[in-house]
Amino acid sequence: MICRACRFDKCVKAGMRRECVQKRRSNKKVPKKHMLREAEIKMEIVDDFKYECPGDQTDDNSPLSVEKKSPPEFVPLDSPGMAEFKYDIPSTSTSIPQPERTPSPQSTEPETSKILNMNGEEVLRYYVDQLKSSMDRRRMIFTDDALLAVVEERGDMPFDATEPPPHSLKRQYESQRFDNLLAFDFCKSCPGFDLMDREERAIFYRACSLAYCLLDIAWITVQAYPEERHEPFMMYTDGSVCSINDMSYGWEDEEDIAAHEKKKLFLGFIQRFHDAICTPMRKIKMTPVEFAALKALCIWKLGYCEFTNSMRTIGKEHQNALFSGLRVYYEDLYESQEEIGARFGNLVLLLGTVFEMNCLIMETYKSAEVFRLFKLDELSKSLLTL
Repeated sequence: MICRACRFDKCVKAGMRRECVQKRRSNKKVPKKHMLREAEIKMEIVDDFKYECPGDQTDDNSPLSVEKKSPPEFVPLDSPGMAEFKYDIPSTSTSIPQPERTPSPQSTEPETSKILNMNGEEVLRYYVDQLKSSMDRRRMIFTDDALLAVVEERGDMPFDATEPPPHSLKRQYESQRFDNLLAFDFCKSCPGFDLMDREERAIFYRACSLAYCLLDIAWITVQAYPEERHEPFMMYTDGSVCSINDMSYGWEDEEDIAAHEKKKLFLGFIQRFHDAICTPMRKIKMTPVEFAALKALCIWKLGYCEFTNSMRTIGKEHQNALFSGLRVYYEDLYESQEEIGARFGNLVLLLGTVFEMNCLIMETYKSAEVFRLFKLDELSKSLLTL
């Protein structure tokens, strides 16, 4: 990364003046209700992912496409080391020019969303902070070194992959309840949530609950096992694991369900999920900042068909802000516009696969509820009927 002194020198060479730097805007994350009036908003249904970056963009890469039955081709790129678990996002006080960019003569301040009252870098930072908070909370509940989350505010993956406990549906029942609590905390603090009515909040919460369960499993698995293994494992949000290629670990008989029934319900899905989500995340060496952005885009984009016009408007503001924040993040890491475009494309391609996984897991849980195959908590049952 470019140091601050080098950034300052480049700013001066580009013609920027210190006396023109504006004061930092308010960090208040609560949106202004009076800023959103649905009657005054003209909905424009456009391709939300036509951001300004090089590279071909065709309908084949549509984020809502569920026709792909195999993982898309991802461009392997060198990214910041995952072991560093770097969360640094460029400061929001000034814009950061690169040699290829010409600073705008009108303003040096990042564009701020009128609905969210936050600029792109602030929105991205919010989602990164939420990821760190969820990992620290899991450390508090499911590990023996909970105090580290208090004294160090680590924010990294909290589980030890050397001797993890076997997964079970009984453990999954408890961890799912905690995931639902994490999704609740996120919803309450999410910019734009206070603008929704009762039904909209329930729909949005379901999207968040799925993301905190499904996508966090992928992230935790990739962090626990950063390299491809001959005998891969899946790590869940409580730190328990199960084998993927066979039923050698984490597939034992339980009081309410036999091992062969679990195999019918979950083994095929877990294998598909690992190949379609975890493997591409390893291949592109996804950073924590990128995962936080991917998770946010999934929450706002994959429930688009169920969203009301107001929710779509808020969601579009989040998406635009996230892409803006990611561009600043990437431009601070990469000099090549081709690299930046490729990393944007990799994130967008993953959206379609995540949508397919969401549909499959919803069908599995609905079948489990109808035929009472395993125990579901009452909140999960309610979310299935929305």
